Amino acid sequence: MKVELTQRDKKLLTFLGVFVIVVCIGYWGILPQIKGAQEYKDDIEEQRTLRDVYDQKIALLVGVQANNDELEDLISGAKENYYPVMDSDAIDKLITNTVINNYKLMAYDLIIGERNIAELGPYIYSKKSLTGKSDAKQKALSSAAPVIGEDGMTLFSDVAAADAGTVGIYKVAVSMRLSGDKLNISKLLDDLALTKKKLRLVNYSTETEETIIPHNDGNDEILVNNILNLTVELYMCAD
Repeated sequence: MKVELTQRDKKLLTFLGVFVIVVCIGYWGILPQIKGAQEYKDDIEEQRTLRDVYDQKIALLVGVQANNDELEDLISGAKENYYPVMDSDAIDKLITNTVINNYKLMAYDLIIGERNIAELGPYIYSKKSLTGKSDAKQKALSSAAPVIGEDGMTLFSDVAAADAGTVGIYKVAVSMRLSGDKLNISKLLDDLALTKKKLRLVNYSTETEETIIPHNDGNDEILVNNILNLTVELYMCAD
């Protein structure tokens, strides 16, 4: 059986074929490209948002570095007031050389205690002692440059966290018995009261000792020694 296509049928088949081809090209060729372009556009927007966040961080970096340098200078300056961390031999050498060379005193009965972590509280009449809040911490927080979090929120640096307690500070109690001229003993006590080093005068007492020196002629010589019983605490800071 032979079927002959009319001119109209041929046109319809041609149109249908072209339509199928166009649909196939659009579905498998153009549509994936459109979807890919949209995803690429979304990725571009996300990267732009991240770029804005990083640009803000870069802009704030100068301020953060300035705060960091200032805090490092403050820490370095504060450490200068402390003694370095020393063992018993170094403390013995420091004390002995100081009282002999600077004050011409003799040191004996030198007792060096154990090195312990210093537990320092605020001055009893300070704002922190009375209210629990520290002016130093508030000042550090207010001057700290803001930091932008990953979620775009503005955060403050925790540069003042060390205000909550002492870190790397140690103390050693040293008791000694010194003898020498009364003026030199008084000078030592005055210097201890005015020293900028982190040293606390715990207690002291003075007394005199008499030493009898017999001579061949039968006369005894009495020597009077001025004695200073002294206890101090040395505060040391780790590097």
